Amino acid sequence: MGIAVALLAAAAFAVSLAAGPPPAAARGLTTGFSEDNMFYSPDAATRSYWFGRAAAARTQIARVNLYWRKVVGSSPPANPTSPADPDYDFSKLDRAVKSAAAHHLQLMITVFGAPAWAEGKNRPSSAPVGTWKPDPQAYGQFAQALAKRYSGHFQGLPRVSLFEAWNEPNLTGNLSPQWVGKTPVSPDLYRQLLNAFYFGVKSVQPRATVVGGATAPFGDPRDKPLNPRLPRMRPLAFLRKMFCLNNNLGSACNATTHLDALSHHPINVTNPPDYRAINHDDIEVADFHKLVPLIHAAERTGHVLPNEPHPLWATELSWFSKPPRTNGLPPVTQARWLEQGLYLLWKQGASVAINFLLRDTKRVTSFSGASGVFFYDGQQKPSYTSFRFPFVTHRISNQRVGAWGKAPASGKLKIQKQQGNKWHTVKRLKVHGGKVFKEKLRVRGKAKLRGQVGNTTSLVWKQR
Repeated sequence: MGIAVALLAAAAFAVSLAAGPPPAAARGLTTGFSEDNMFYSPDAATRSYWFGRAAAARTQIARVNLYWRKVVGSSPPANPTSPADPDYDFSKLDRAVKSAAAHHLQLMITVFGAPAWAEGKNRPSSAPVGTWKPDPQAYGQFAQALAKRYSGHFQGLPRVSLFEAWNEPNLTGNLSPQWVGKTPVSPDLYRQLLNAFYFGVKSVQPRATVVGGATAPFGDPRDKPLNPRLPRMRPLAFLRKMFCLNNNLGSACNATTHLDALSHHPINVTNPPDYRAINHDDIEVADFHKLVPLIHAAERTGHVLPNEPHPLWATELSWFSKPPRTNGLPPVTQARWLEQGLYLLWKQGASVAINFLLRDTKRVTSFSGASGVFFYDGQQKPSYTSFRFPFVTHRISNQRVGAWGKAPASGKLKIQKQQGNKWHTVKRLKVHGGKVFKEKLRVRGKAKLRGQVGNTTSLVWKQR
């Protein structure tokens, strides 16, 4: 990034602080899990068990990936907007939708991966299957069929109202090409896909929520990609281009993007939640605030519709634990960072935060499998407690500490401080289940603090 660009970006961020996210007391935080293995299990008992454990963790959203190419046949459906077309096989998703509804959870469906007949011509061998210049019209027709099937008026299936368009479109592994020469093209490709998806869903369910963005946290320099076969675009650069904004967040073209909420994946993996990305255009948890001036600029210039505020969603976050990952974090550290991450995302304006995964996978890869709140054998990690009842404090002054959390149930909250071997209540307040609370405490020096609602106790937060 040149000096002039950096100064312009810094100025834009400084201006955005005045507008900033809504007042903290006015905002809640919806939490959830992204989980395919358990939520899609073909065994009804297994599926019900894990949806039940997710609900017991006080999750509100269950996010699943839907691979478009795996739902449809090898040729275009005769009636692509009909959920009853025989070329569609929604049976796997139907089971997940029913199980989510049975446990009173909102299912969120993220749709990506084009079938061969909906990809552009002459896909190069370097472009992964399902990524090459997907056809926006076909994608929009599929979105319409999907929204019809889960409208609440089709064959007795429950309603689904949360739909996310594509997954990490700033990665060649999901959308290609990212560039043609030195020209970025993936943001324009994605905008067309997103708009088609938006109108496909809204034509059937006008009140549904269509989420767009879903960007991965990191990208590469154009001339030095980490993997030359799979170049990545930095998320903030991708989103500026998608919203037709220049580096100064001014208007750069005439195109318009349609979405109800803007999502991003602020994944830290092994960095602490307050760690800031080295490159300005990358976005980890502590950088989430960068999305605030971006979406405000898109709204101000009219490059995002509808003409209303667009909330910010973190639809994937994760930290790996050891075990099972050999270079992961001690489970207690993973737990502490998860609840601190939830707090920092909320503080920066996020209204939704979804952990990836619910349960560790049997096979752990370099990118996935160790970020659940349950080990593979089903044993709870400490992060189960920190997800269910996040409780975090932060130093305001020498004498005051701010406490933040999300209540696991309604009732009286006791904020307690350890003195010797006993816990003493320093503050009582009424809380509502699933709602964010915050309070100021008089605490000097180091302290061990926790929250308690009924018989449920948070993890201990060590305040310095």
